Amino acid sequence: LHGNSCYHVIDTPTLKWSSARTTCQNLGGDLAIIRSENENNFVHDLMQRQTSQDWGAWIGLHRKADNKFYWIDGTPLAGQYSAWADGEPNYSHEKCVHMYSVSGKWNDHGCSLDEAVKHLAPVVLCQKKHL
Repeated sequence: LHGNSCYHVIDTPTLKWSSARTTCQNLGGDLAIIRSENENNFVHDLMQRQTSQDWGAWIGLHRKADNKFYWIDGTPLAGQYSAWADGEPNYSHEKCVHMYSVSGKWNDHGCSLDEAVKHLAPVVLCQKKHL
């Protein structure tokens, strides 16, 4: 529990961002939306305790057709808190975002990974509002 949300790490490498999102929705939540440094630090600490995946976890941020990033609730990222890794975001064809488990920094990436990199694939980070 952090703020008004509960977070849950599902330590299963997941090749598709959309599959990670569906997993969270099936549990009554969605991929995590991170709005502050404090929240990013909390989620990063949680991930470090619960997964060893190099590519960390998928988060609820994606690039739309206008080439800008939006949270899954429709909120634009522009002008809001972000924690991009150095040099990120970089390639416009990389539409989905994950958080590295080591640094807690964000990286834009393809939304679907090859089976060959499943051992590196991000896990699932879900968030559910706590009433």
